[in-house]
Amino acid sequence: RPPRSTQSRSSAASDVYKRQAKYGSAEGVLAHADELTPKQRENVLAFAPRLPVTRRLVMLKSDVPMAFDLERCRFRGFRPEAIRPIFDELGFERFRQPLEELRAVPVETEGSAAEVERPAPHVEAGMTTTAEGTYDVVDTPEKLERLARQLSRLKRFAFDTETTSLRPVEADLVGLSFSWQEGKGCYLPLRGMGGPTLPLDKVVRALGPIFADPAIGKCGQNLKYDIGVLRTAGMEVCGLDFDSLIASFVLDSSRRSHSLDALAADLLNHRMIPVTDLIGKGKSTVSMDQIDIRRVADYAGEDADMTWRLCERFRRQLERFPALGKLFYETELPLVEVLAEMEYNGVALDTELLAGMSNMMADRLAELTRQIRRLAKRDFNIDSTKQLAEVLFDHLKLPVIKKTRTGRSTDAETLEELANVYHSPIARLILEYRELSKLKNTYVDTLPDMISPRTGRIHASFHPTGAVTGRLSSSDPNLQNIPIRTELGRQIRRAFVPGRPGYVLLTADYSQIELRMVAHFSGDQNLKRAFAEDRDIHRFVAAQVAGVDPKDVTDEQRSRAKAVNFGILYGQGPFGLSRQTGMGVGEARAFIDMYFTRYAGVRAFIDRCIRQARSQGYVETILGRRRAIPDIRSHSKPARAAAERLAVNTVVQGSAADLIKRAMIHIHRRIRQENRPSRMLIQVHDELVFELPREAVPEEVEMIRHEMVNALALDVPIKVDVAWGENWLETG
Repeated sequence: RPPRSTQSRSSAASDVYKRQAKYGSAEGVLAHADELTPKQRENVLAFAPRLPVTRRLVMLKSDVPMAFDLERCRFRGFRPEAIRPIFDELGFERFRQPLEELRAVPVETEGSAAEVERPAPHVEAGMTTTAEGTYDVVDTPEKLERLARQLSRLKRFAFDTETTSLRPVEADLVGLSFSWQEGKGCYLPLRGMGGPTLPLDKVVRALGPIFADPAIGKCGQNLKYDIGVLRTAGMEVCGLDFDSLIASFVLDSSRRSHSLDALAADLLNHRMIPVTDLIGKGKSTVSMDQIDIRRVADYAGEDADMTWRLCERFRRQLERFPALGKLFYETELPLVEVLAEMEYNGVALDTELLAGMSNMMADRLAELTRQIRRLAKRDFNIDSTKQLAEVLFDHLKLPVIKKTRTGRSTDAETLEELANVYHSPIARLILEYRELSKLKNTYVDTLPDMISPRTGRIHASFHPTGAVTGRLSSSDPNLQNIPIRTELGRQIRRAFVPGRPGYVLLTADYSQIELRMVAHFSGDQNLKRAFAEDRDIHRFVAAQVAGVDPKDVTDEQRSRAKAVNFGILYGQGPFGLSRQTGMGVGEARAFIDMYFTRYAGVRAFIDRCIRQARSQGYVETILGRRRAIPDIRSHSKPARAAAERLAVNTVVQGSAADLIKRAMIHIHRRIRQENRPSRMLIQVHDELVFELPREAVPEEVEMIRHEMVNALALDVPIKVDVAWGENWLETG
């Protein structure tokens, strides 16, 4: 609180300037002081001697000698190449679009409003020009031969493919684009309208050896796709030099999009030609091979050109961050080739088994519908959350567990509480209905439609940039989401089978790898001893926390220890443990406290992760992968608590992802170099799935286990469980 003398001076000045609107000026206020209230008059007259000083302090000096020409202040543009490096250094990502808009303002000569004329670029016959580059159309055998000679002399080049499909094994090659110099490139059409094209066999003969030459570096944006497309077309790609998609993810995993369009806009201040400008959208979409070749040349040439620019830019950035450069060049880039191989291999399906499951599920869904409607005593759409809420909460008078922005929640958590706590039979039936419906619609009925007519297999896409922790994700189908905790979910795995007679599927699964990572990072001697002695980790922890012999640990005690062992990775507290295990909140709190007393190193590791996130703004995995934790200093306690959980989980889960990626790279290299019979098909979290001849199982198990165990050096033993059988379920 300021001193009262200060308050009175401030009040007096305020009284003066408030009255100026009525009396015209401060002097006018003083001249009419007798019209003010007694207190105001007292304040104003007391302030009068200081009025000239106060006025002088706030007045701008107008008598400073200076030469001023307003016309010279007119904005005449700027040199963006001088500003971009500053923006790059300071990380001004959000200012790039305003910069681009300013850049579009005409540049004027001094004292003139005329726009500076720029010479039009020279365009030779057979060339197309966009605002950013000039791209040759390679549409004759002579140009193809000249291109091949030029590419063969380069240290590296960027390339891109235009195709008829987003699925590499289904895609026909429409054209290829190349760039090895900013603003320059070319497009080679194999299909298209309005001009000559080159036959695929001639292109393969001319360019196949160049793509297969490991001494010539290949750069791209999402090279995994292009490798698959060229392999389908009969060309192998070796010598992967750079992938701008992967580099963007390594440098900033939190970026909203790593697409070429987004990166070009954010980092190069360039708006790419939208693909919809060529092929349309919705029902009017046409294939790329139905577009005029010169229009495709602009689009494709720009793709290769911008990819080249981004690769060179990211290359320089990785040089400034050696740890991230090591992660990129030794793990993420080599993994691209591994994933391309897995996608190309695909996996076979037992469609008859899936058809039988579909019929069984349809019958059960019909029966569940009848039972649910009978309990509700009315017909309603079970799939409508609005109608379901009305039945549960208005008609059946069940308690509302939680609300969302759209109304009363009927999510799985709500239904489980209604079923288990309030013993509602209709809630239990709805849970079963939803699980069956999801499995049927997402997998059982959909998987057969994903089989490629060319190969007879399904070819899932594996995404190295799908999760900020570094874990792989998959789509078409999403293999990571096939549930394995329910019997029905496990049965879907039975449909994944070897595609050749005499072959089996083999799975290799890291055992409790995230807990082993905790033991490695924490250095906790009790936890390390449990793994060194190959103990049942959950029984071992339960015995230590309860102070009993491991053989005396009950199933309930082991279950609680298991919940804590995994719960610590996700910041589970007493309330969460209580809900999961059924113990009281106080008992759960005591159990967690006892756990951290026994495993003090784990508590120290968690605290260390949080401190690092708070001091650095990010955390790192075992291979140096970074993840920003922006809410770690949030004023919101829930947001800050979530950020702390995220920090710990990223270090543990991200390091486990690093481990299996390195293992995949090593296994892939041995399969290639030693011409081994195994084929890697699937990766799901900590598990790898292979297809191989039955007689080759012993030697392949030895190789796979060796490479997985020795992928990274940890302070605890790494254990890999291996199994094989006639289908994926049997391997579990």
